[in-house]
Parts: sequence; structure tokens; C-alpha cells
Amino acid sequence: MANATPRDTRAGFDVYRSAGGDVRLEDLNAALYEAGYGPVSNRTFAHYRHLLNAGYDRYISINRFDVARAAAPFESQSASPRYSFQDVDLGVSVIFAKGSRLHETYGRAVEMGEVGAILRFTEPEVIDGLRLLKPQPGDMVTVRYLEPGRTVGGRVVEADTKASPATVEIEYTRLVSISALGEGTALPTTEAGFRLLLNPDAAEEVQTLDMVSRRIYHFFELIEGLRALSNEAGSLQAAAVYAEPSVLRRLTVASDPEVILQLAEQVIRLIPYAAAAGLMKAASLFVEKRKEWYEGTGQKTANALTDLEVQLKQLEVDRSTEEVAFIREVQERVRATFPTSTVSNDEIARMVTQQIIKPLQALGQSGVTGLSSDEHDGPGDQDPGDPQQ
Repeated sequence: MANATPRDTRAGFDVYRSAGGDVRLEDLNAALYEAGYGPVSNRTFAHYRHLLNAGYDRYISINRFDVARAAAPFESQSASPRYSFQDVDLGVSVIFAKGSRLHETYGRAVEMGEVGAILRFTEPEVIDGLRLLKPQPGDMVTVRYLEPGRTVGGRVVEADTKASPATVEIEYTRLVSISALGEGTALPTTEAGFRLLLNPDAAEEVQTLDMVSRRIYHFFELIEGLRALSNEAGSLQAAAVYAEPSVLRRLTVASDPEVILQLAEQVIRLIPYAAAAGLMKAASLFVEKRKEWYEGTGQKTANALTDLEVQLKQLEVDRSTEEVAFIREVQERVRATFPTSTVSNDEIARMVTQQIIKPLQALGQSGVTGLSSDEHDGPGDQDPGDPQQ
């Protein structure tokens, strides 16, 4: 059977949906043939059922559907390269929840990060118990780290109970400071305020939840990317240090949103504000230029379209230049903040490109053209100290 075209698969879903899913593949393909469409495969037919069960009233491709179902950013952080694991050897007590059944066992955490851990079980009777339990991805777990006495909740990501020793990877329900689990020397924190500077058009728009949440989300992604870079550099110096997860102190959503965070001062030092503004403005200009062209009056000519293409190409060149300058300045700031770190410039560039530039550009596309920051002295603040302490 030849591959169905997007036109065929959309028409097939219309037929399937109009029948409420009560149609055989042979009858559906016959209806498509009579209407001038090509037949669909068993895989596409099964996909129709998944779409209908999920409440879709229109066809989307299998790849888009799978990505949409997997796009749960706070339930798959253990798969993100942002959060690294380190080798540890910590005793753990684990309670597996399997339906209404609870099973407690003991093992060792052999790798651990802020997002989860890999647990190893070596005792034969423990392995036998796990094989009977058959932990599956998504099963809830509660882990108590015995040495620091800290209990965290999570879920199973992967489990290999057929091997000996058995291993189970878990993902925490929230980021957990590794220093609270007895690993890593935490950097002192300070309170800092950040203001997201909006362009005039964005500031005057109705602040819908969609756009406000985008800006805040991308800003938090930016902070997490900077913190990941800080931790990578801090872990590769003579006296390794660790920046704990940032804590939100206050959030004000106004014409210029303001966020006050408790975080390591070293993370703040890595932000080149002028260069960041250049990246955000470059990203916003793409949106503004296309909007300006389409909202202009009169008939668009071929010459006008060519002019727009030339301008967009120049903006692309400018944006690439801004990115190179931004990466270079962040590299210099990393060297100044962590002078004994052995992190390479290539690794810094990779992390900046993947985890810092992307949220900055997303901020620019959402109407943010700059950031400003002021450190706030709050009650109980610790002395920021020296980055090497």
C-alpha cells in the first residue's frame, strides 16, 4: 500500500470521526476511494482511535501527537541535559507504591542529581521482591536518604529488575538541592530583583494569561540555564561549589513584570545585560518587521517583498553577530567568576547556545527587549562571599 498523503489522512479522520469510531478499516478506505482519496494504513487507523479518545476534533500527525503527549516539561526533567548526575554512594530506604500496595526495600543511590537518582539493589531477597512487584514507569516512590535523613517523593522512570544487581531510575516530583542530600558545597545566596522590560507595543497590549505565562516561563528557563552553567563551571574547579535551585520571593505582573529571587550571586554575575538585550531586540525585530509589512496599507508589490527579504536577511546576520558577542562575554564572565575551573570554552559555548540563548530569543519574540537587575537585602540573607569559598 502506497503511503497516504496528508490530504488522505485528514479526510480519513473526518470519516472516522463522523462515524464515532465505529467503522472498519476496509469500509473507511472504501469511502475514501469513492471520494477520490488514497487508502490509509493500519497504523494510521489506530492513530485515529487515539486522536478520538484524546478528544481531538481535527487530524494531527502521529509525530505531532506523540510530541504533544510527551510535552510535560515538569514531568520529564530527568531527560534534560541541563541537569547532570554525579556518582554517589548513599544508603536509601524506598517505598514503592503499586496501586494500593506498598513495598519497602533498601538499597544504594549510586548516581544522583537535582532531578532524580539511580538506585541499585544487590541483596538477592530484595531483587526477588522487586521482580514480583514489577515496578513500571510512572509508579510513585518515596525515597529516604539515610545519611542526611532527607525524604523526597518521585516516580519510576526506568526499572531493570531482571539484572543482578537490579537498578531503578527515579525522578523527583520537584528539584531537590543535592547539598540537602549531603552532596556538594552550596554557594551562599542573595536576593535579587529582575525586571522584564517590554517594548511599547507589548506594554500596551492586554496582558492575557498566555503571553504573561510565556514571558515568565522563558525567564525562569533563562535563570535555570545560567544556574546550570554556573554548576558546570563550579564543579570543575579546585574547590567544587554548587548553586542551589533558585527560590521565588515575589512576582509582580505589571507593564514591566518584576521577579525577586533568592539565588547564588555567581549565577547573577554570568548575565551580560547589554548583550542579552541585543539578542532579545534582534529576535523581536523579526516579529515587528513582518508585522509592520503585513499591516501596511496598499497593495504589496514584488519589490516591497524583496525589500523585506533583504531586511530579514540583514537581521539574521545581525542576530548571528549578537550571538557570537554574547557567547564571548559569557565565557569571560565564567572565567572571572570561577577562575580555577577547567570547563572548556567549547562546553561553555554549547551550554550558552542551547540553554541561555534560546530562552532569551523566546523572550524577545514575546515582547521583552531587556532585563534590569537590582540586588535586594532581605531578612536572613547570607553574605555572598567569594565564589571560591
